[in-house]
Amino acid sequence: MMTSVFKIMLRTLSALAVTLLLAGCGEERGSGLSGQLLFQDRPLAQAQVEVYLKADKDRSVQPFAVGNTDAAGNYRVELPPGRYFVIGKQRGEGPDGRPRMLMADAPGNPYAVERDTTVVPAFNLREMGREGGLSTAADSGVSGKLTAAGRPLDRAFVYVYTETATGLMGPSYGEAVQADGDGAFRIDLPAGRYHLVARRRADGSRSGELAPGDLNGAYPGNPVTVRRGEHLQLGPFPLTVIDAAVHARRQAKGTFAVTGTMLTGQVLDPQGEPVRGVHVFAYLDSRMVGKPVHISAPTGTDGKFQLHLGEGGTYFVGARSNYGGPLEPGEWVGTFDGRPDHAVTVAKGSSQSLGTLTVREVW
Repeated sequence: MMTSVFKIMLRTLSALAVTLLLAGCGEERGSGLSGQLLFQDRPLAQAQVEVYLKADKDRSVQPFAVGNTDAAGNYRVELPPGRYFVIGKQRGEGPDGRPRMLMADAPGNPYAVERDTTVVPAFNLREMGREGGLSTAADSGVSGKLTAAGRPLDRAFVYVYTETATGLMGPSYGEAVQADGDGAFRIDLPAGRYHLVARRRADGSRSGELAPGDLNGAYPGNPVTVRRGEHLQLGPFPLTVIDAAVHARRQAKGTFAVTGTMLTGQVLDPQGEPVRGVHVFAYLDSRMVGKPVHISAPTGTDGKFQLHLGEGGTYFVGARSNYGGPLEPGEWVGTFDGRPDHAVTVAKGSSQSLGTLTVREVW
């Protein structure tokens, strides 16, 4: 009899404990953060709100909580009591069809959450990666019009180089300028001597490997001399389609040429998931700037790569979604961290695995 009574008491106490626990959880669900995200002072729908426990500027850690805005740009994230850092983000497409990355920290970070909902004042997100430009002198530069097959070519990018050692590839002088709907462009430049190249990739990106079907062309009048106070009107600037057969022959002999010396591995994000479309680079300089000496083909869905090297030796290894030009928001970037200096030594004729190479998304 005593045993039965004891069991009943245990069940009663357990039920009471569960009830109290649920009640406590209910109180926590009543606390959190709410607010509104804007862009150019207008409500921003379908944007992401990330909540962090620390002001971690590189955002390499996972957010503590994530929410989304509704059609009116409003959001609410349920949180236990504490202090939180709020960030708004949105990845999408701008009016010109180019990828657009919006982001901003809430101006009043951090925000304290107690038993109720704390209201975060509405704040505007900013477009990332568009502040740079080529202009350092407003009284000189060049203007022109891009064409393909005799017709105006829109959405192509014009790149300016100050020397030809890199083959007019890789990082250019400043940020690329995109032609308008009629193929026209204008670039403000200080006095000097320049080489101009224009490219239009099928995916609309401003940098990255060119593929068959993309359009490419160097200005026939290169090099162009710009004098102080002069704004040159350039002559015809035609682009042609990259032929698949020619592209394949150049790839086989150039940067992507298959050799008996190579590095292999897998590119992963901070959560350990494979990342597609990332190039792995090898540099001879520890600063890893400018054009790398070897570049891998982009990773596939499994994140695996093969980086072919011409010779054995010590290389400094990094990775990017694109190559050439400044880093763009939304790009993946990382370095080989098997050694503090990101270096690896490989013998000629050998294949060496780097294991995994972690990349993070740039914002």
